[in-house]
Amino acid sequence: MWPELFTIPFLDFPLRSFGLLVALGFLVGVGTGSKLASRYGANKELDPARFADVSWWVLIGVILGARLAFVLVNIDHYASHPADILKVWEGGLVMYGGLILAVVLGVWKAKRLGMPGWQSLDYGLTAGFLGQAIGRLGCLAVGDDYGAPTDVPWAITFPEPLAVGSAFEPTLSTVPVHPTQLYMSAKALSLFFFGLMMLKRKKFHGQVSLLLIMGYAMLRFIVEYFRFDMVARGGIYKEGSSPEDVAIYLNNAGVKDAAGRVIDLQAYRDMLIQGDPQAFPHLLLSTSQMVGIATFAVALLVYFVMRKIPSLQVKAETASN
Repeated sequence: MWPELFTIPFLDFPLRSFGLLVALGFLVGVGTGSKLASRYGANKELDPARFADVSWWVLIGVILGARLAFVLVNIDHYASHPADILKVWEGGLVMYGGLILAVVLGVWKAKRLGMPGWQSLDYGLTAGFLGQAIGRLGCLAVGDDYGAPTDVPWAITFPEPLAVGSAFEPTLSTVPVHPTQLYMSAKALSLFFFGLMMLKRKKFHGQVSLLLIMGYAMLRFIVEYFRFDMVARGGIYKEGSSPEDVAIYLNNAGVKDAAGRVIDLQAYRDMLIQGDPQAFPHLLLSTSQMVGIATFAVALLVYFVMRKIPSLQVKAETASN
């Protein structure tokens, strides 16, 4: 974990790894998208330069949409701590919100520049997942989006004490957890390579985008089972396994006090390591999984509609040219 790389001399401004990796992912995504635009764009001479302009709107959509979605999921906290809304560098992003708003703003800007929306989205979204694969490493650097306790050989642990600027749960320090940040990075990278393959084989414009969105929904649904920030994300809890039920159990066990503060840290960590099922909440469906189901269904419906639209067919367009 390395939330802050160093402090810039004379400015007393910390350079944060999360922001640096997100910025690096953005630049790599823009560079890759520009190359894909020169190969798969409608105008192979103009689209690469225009794609860079579109990318700035995509970046705004990713950050603004992801942060807004996180704030809405945790509205109780941010209603009483509104200043925390702006602290994006500390983590706290819901990527479904970022994905949706990035697509909306990106397509809007592309059309304003005379670029066909669905055709541009196909290669733009493909490149975007490469950028996300890099940006997700920033979550690992700050300890955000952390995984559940586990004994798998590839489990990771976060140090105690935690570094300044960490978003990891302090009571889980030294407890082996799933490296869900790496799972999500691998998810994005696999979607990037899938997109590259499908760009060569697509039958209609928009096909790659819709397949990538459905693939994202499915893979994100799976990764959710390995995450442990279930209280922050919210959702539908199993009967008798809500945060309130767990609080009562831990209070009766002498691990937490009535206010929910851990008073026997080692006992709590031992419970998690041993897999005590009553020591933490259990979700039937997280908010992200519910959004994923809806997203998959909508994308699938749009897929079957668009595949029959003559103007979007790749072969028909090629023949007319």
